[in-house]
Amino acid sequence: MGALLPVLAAADPADFSDSQSQRRLAAGEVAVHASVSDNRHGGQVSAAVMIHARPETVWDVMRDCEQAPSYIPGLRRCHRLSGAADGSWEIIEHEVKYSWLMPAVRSVLRLDYRPWQIDFRRVSGDLKAEQGMWLVQRLPDSSATIVEYELYVEPGFWVPPALVRASLRRELPAALEALRRRVEGLEAAALADSTLQPPTAK
Repeated sequence: MGALLPVLAAADPADFSDSQSQRRLAAGEVAVHASVSDNRHGGQVSAAVMIHARPETVWDVMRDCEQAPSYIPGLRRCHRLSGAADGSWEIIEHEVKYSWLMPAVRSVLRLDYRPWQIDFRRVSGDLKAEQGMWLVQRLPDSSATIVEYELYVEPGFWVPPALVRASLRRELPAALEALRRRVEGLEAAALADSTLQPPTAK
């Protein structure tokens, strides 16, 4: 999941604290800021979504590469190639179909794990550049979790800027919405299962 869509390292982090972004998140929408470089035909995007679940559940789902293609639109394959024994980093390979106008894209990425944050960058693959970050944050009142995503992707071949912009604005929200459905579904199932368990005999 951390590599579904490939933050420019030098870019400033997105700020979703403005009133419009907060209203969109509270309404269950995905807040998105996207831009396209006409010179390099790359695209930069930042997005955030509110998920009504514990951050631990969100984190576990985000790190489950093998299951991601079963619910993420456009993700055809995600496979772990190697990683550190302590779980601090791993190398994954994935194949994504960004748009019906573009061929499927294969990428090999390195993911570095920090507390509630995943940084990823291109190792090899079809795209010229892709790097980004996932950030998981619990709301102060613990009522929900905010997931933020920052991304820079550069195809390495000419693509109309309008197509890059449209793809970023369509595919990333779809992926975050799919993540939310998956996490909230698992959280609801776990809650239902706990309520059905018989009380422990004393």
